[in-house]
Order: sequence, then structure tokens, then C-alpha cells
Amino acid sequence: MDWIPAVTTTTLFAAALWLVRKLIITRLSRSVQHEFDQKLEIVRADLRASEEKFKAALREKEAEIAALRSGALSAIASRQAAIEKRRLEAIDQIWAAFNSLAHARGLAAQMAIIKFEEAARETERNPKARQLFEIMGSGFDPLKIDGINADKARPFISPMAWATFAAYRAIVMNSVVKWHILKGGLGKADLVDSDVVKNLVLAALPGYKDYLEKHGTDALYYSLEGLETQLLSELKTLLTISEFDKASVEQEAEILRLANELQTANEKAERAA
Repeated sequence: MDWIPAVTTTTLFAAALWLVRKLIITRLSRSVQHEFDQKLEIVRADLRASEEKFKAALREKEAEIAALRSGALSAIASRQAAIEKRRLEAIDQIWAAFNSLAHARGLAAQMAIIKFEEAARETERNPKARQLFEIMGSGFDPLKIDGINADKARPFISPMAWATFAAYRAIVMNSVVKWHILKGGLGKADLVDSDVVKNLVLAALPGYKDYLEKHGTDALYYSLEGLETQLLSELKTLLTISEFDKASVEQEAEILRLANELQTANEKAERAA
């Protein structure tokens, strides 16, 4: 029976070791779990803080996009309004300049029925012929012709409107120059290149090519009616829609497209987060 106490002692010692081991494992597990919970809570807090910062950044970006979109469109609208106002003023300026040529056109109508070369030879040697032409244009005042405002209006009207007006003015002033030559008895002074005026007219009225080829530059006066009709048509077009309108719409569309792309990218980033 001597072995009984030894077995009992060994059993009790083993049980004690098992309990101690179990206790140590439990305590270690709880300690580790507690530390893990603390770190997990810290990570969660950091994530919540990061999420709030990210959402705040997104809201800030959205506000920036809205401000950009609003500001850009507002700037375009303001600029467009200024251009529209100036364009309307330019139309008034061109039409006023056109009307200021009315008396000169009357003089051009008289010059249209005169054979210039023959008249030039006659006025060069005959003072009475020069006096006749001076009486013909006695009521003409070149200072009443408005050329400055027309030139100021040029950037704000269409190229065709300007070409038409320029051709009209060139024909009328060509006749005025010829009148000055005749009343001054300067002979066949070649002060105006009629071919240049002809090319200007053809740029605005291509349909007159055969007519001018047949009758020459002396018939330039008879294209004034067509140029006036063309100018009126161009100015009416400018009153309805212009290249400026198209450019503005395209610019606004591009801004909206870029803003929408940025907004979509932000939304994707938010979903990914």
C-alpha cells in the first residue's frame, strides 16, 4: 500500500498543474482579448474619423464643383450678355454707316451713266466741263460719311456682313473719287484700282461674276442693290443667332461635361470607401 500516497500526490500535483495551466491560459486569453478589443476599438475610431474626413472632403469637392460650375456658367452668361449688347450696337453702327452713304450713292448713280475716260479727257482741257461736274456734286458733303464707327463694329459682326458692307462702300467711294478727278480736271488719273473693288464685290456676290465680266468695272454701280439686300439679310441673321451663340453653348456644354465627370469620379471613390 506504500504506492497509494505516491499516486495520490502525483495525481493531485498533475491536477494542480492542469488547473494552473488552465488558469494561465484563461488569463492570457482574456488579456489578449482585452488588448485586441482595445486596439480594435482604436482602429474603428480611426476608421470612423477617416470616414468623416473623407465625407467632409467629398462634400468640399462637391461644393467646389458646384461653385466652379456656377461660377463658370455665370461668367459665360455675363460675357455673352456683354457680347450680345456690343453686337447689337455694332449692327446699329453698320446700318448707320450704310445710311450715311446715301448721298454718295446718289452721286454714284449720276457717275454710272458717264463714260469716265471720255469725260476725263474733256474735263482735263475744258474748264466748263469741270464746272459742270462740280455743280453735279455741289450738295455732296464727304464729312457726313461715317467710316469710323463702321470700322469699330467690324469685330462684332459676321465676316460676310463686313465684306458686303465693305464692297458697297468701296463702289460708292470709287464713284466719289472719279467725281473728284473729273471736277478737278486731273485727266485719267489712276487713283483707284477698279479690279480690287470688283474682286471685293465678287467675294460678297459670286452670282455677279458673269455680269461684271461682260460689262466691266463700269457696271459696278448696278451691284449696289444686290449688296444692300445681302447686307440686310446678314444683319437680320445676326439679330437671331450668331457664331457667338454657338460658341457659348459649346463652352457651357464642355464645362458641364467636365463637372459631371468629376462628380462621377467622386461618387465612385465614395462607394469604394
